[in-house]
Amino acid sequence: MQVRTQRRSLAPPQIPVRPNDEITDLVKESEVRTGKPGRRFVIQGAERLLYWVVAHPGGLEVARIGHGGKPSHRVYLCAASFEQHPLAHAQRAGCLYTQPLF
Repeated sequence: MQVRTQRRSLAPPQIPVRPNDEITDLVKESEVRTGKPGRRFVIQGAERLLYWVVAHPGGLEVARIGHGGKPSHRVYLCAASFEQHPLAHAQRAGCLYTQPLF
């Protein structure tokens, strides 16, 4: 009898972004602690959609990250527009995650 084992790639740990968390605050926290602009967010689901978010004085720059790790779509959103973005919908549904800062 042959036994097969499946190996899963070790993905970095993820923490949930709660509905009352401010995306802008999480992005700024990452920028201050890492010295690099932006923070990565993932919508958990079948596709695991990745986004890179950068805070600007007038709002947020949200880039959808494609399969090659390059931004495939980028938008600039004010706070009111962000509420209609898929990231905001995922956050309210409890499906939005980010990596913890160490």
